[in-house]
Amino acid sequence: MIRLIRILFLLACLFMPLLVHAQAPVQPWADISSYPTAMVNPATAAIEAWRSPSRGCHFARLALSEAIGNGVALTMKHFIVSPRPCLGCAPDGMPSGHTMNSAIGMFSSRWGFTATIATGVLRHEANRHTWTQIAAGAALGVGAEAAGRLIRCQ
Repeated sequence: MIRLIRILFLLACLFMPLLVHAQAPVQPWADISSYPTAMVNPATAAIEAWRSPSRGCHFARLALSEAIGNGVALTMKHFIVSPRPCLGCAPDGMPSGHTMNSAIGMFSSRWGFTATIATGVLRHEANRHTWTQIAAGAALGVGAEAAGRLIRCQ
């Protein structure tokens, strides 16, 4: 029983920072680490498209997903004032573009959900986005990926 209490206490201590929404400085380690994780799924999708016999179709699918995802994300960032949790950051946090990009290509990548979740957690740990902004970015990315899948490739 005491061991269970210790484990629960340790988990509570580990997850406590996730509940804090106060403005804080950007954490460079998490900010820098979020860039490669955001590119895992799109890069894997591009490699798979290149390996495919119908590569033109697969590249068109990826391009459509990226165009929809980035177009909607940048439009939302322009019109929705959603402050970021970091000190001195511009109020264009909704949605998380990194998380949106990391979701594109997730259906053709073996890293799929793992890379998307890692990117979202890193963006939160970097104090760049709130969980709501991250969830909106992930939802937008999955929607853009699904829209790209409307192009049927062999």
